[in-house]
Amino acid sequence: MPHLKELVERHKDDPFVLIGVNYNDGEDEYLSGMEKFGVSWTCAYQGQSSPISKLFEVTGYPTYFLIGPDGKILGKGHSGAAYDQTIQKEIDKLKSSAE
Repeated sequence: MPHLKELVERHKDDPFVLIGVNYNDGEDEYLSGMEKFGVSWTCAYQGQSSPISKLFEVTGYPTYFLIGPDGKILGKGHSGAAYDQTIQKEIDKLKSSAE
């Protein structure tokens, strides 16, 4: 969770959005976790019966997806920190194409 907070803060002025999807917790646990960890980004509670894990072939938690502005999945894995350089590279590309 600290890494995600840092990521959101670092890219607050960039074309970057973090969206969390909670699948495994009960709703009360999800809500208390949002408060406890000070989650400041958009999150959705999907509940244990959600098809989202199957749809995206999630095999472990947490799973991270890096999705480009065109909706294509650029990467998938279990370490958010592993995508820091890729995220910066994609942000730099977006900024340079906007100039």
